[in-house]
Amino acid sequence: MKSLDRRDTNRFSLLDAMRAKIAAYLYTTFRETEGLLGNLDRWTQRRITEENMAKLALVLNSEDPVEACYQDLIREIDTEAETGIFLTGTGSMMRHLHRVVDEPGVSANLHTELETVAPILFPDEAARSGNDLDLVWVTIRALHDRAHVDATVSEIIMTYLVNDADSVRDMSDAMRALQYSFHEDRARRRSGLSPMIDDRESHELLIMVTELARRSGSYDDRVAEIRRQADTD
Repeated sequence: MKSLDRRDTNRFSLLDAMRAKIAAYLYTTFRETEGLLGNLDRWTQRRITEENMAKLALVLNSEDPVEACYQDLIREIDTEAETGIFLTGTGSMMRHLHRVVDEPGVSANLHTELETVAPILFPDEAARSGNDLDLVWVTIRALHDRAHVDATVSEIIMTYLVNDADSVRDMSDAMRALQYSFHEDRARRRSGLSPMIDDRESHELLIMVTELARRSGSYDDRVAEIRRQADTD
């Protein structure tokens, strides 16, 4: 009988553990009352699960899994922050939204300016919304929730890869502090609102975010690759 290579056995054991952890996280998330993901139909929930499992496979099959996972995390936190800036200070119990509130560039009250911001950043949704900007809010929460789930899955993967949950949490917190400050500053300046930071600080944020974007590559290309892997095109 041919014996199994110990490295292959360990690799499959690690893969099983990672898949089980991700599946457990998604199962819990889909059943939480806060956020919109719990209201999704089973087909959409299954698609989200399949795409995140496909991402896991792509990361593990890459030449440098840690770097590949880090690139995913950059893209996903960037996407999360684009709409997450409107959810800070709204009473959400989500940890990551509380962590960024004390950052110099985060006001935690941008949601009160949505009437001014929406026509600039969400023109189609604002045009179709009622006075309460209902479609704008649905769009914000849907985009944020999906990006946050994807980012959390990447954090789970990274924790297994580096075997250090604290360092992964610190890395994610630092990245969110940067991205949330950057996106609020951008939203405020585009909408004619008073910025929270001065021009020098804004320029420094732009340099750092641009460097991260250069390192992470195209988000659209990565999403397309994941969907091909998951066969959800």
